[in-house]
Amino acid sequence: AKLTLKTIPWTHVYLGRRLLGETPLVEQALPPGTHHLRLVNEERGLSTSIEVQLAPGETRTLSLQL
Repeated sequence: AKLTLKTIPWTHVYLGRRLLGETPLVEQALPPGTHHLRLVNEERGLSTSIEVQLAPGETRTLSLQL
């Protein structure tokens, strides 16, 4: 499965302790299933968590305003 994630403002995207990258995150490969992602922007003091479910072979795009 693949996930594209866009946030305003930009954020670092973590899966557990692993940094996946900075938004916009484009077609990040992830195994199918439920993923708990942490979105962090240290400069603005923002930190939030989201849950994303991905089906096998799915390509999903999410846009979030934080």
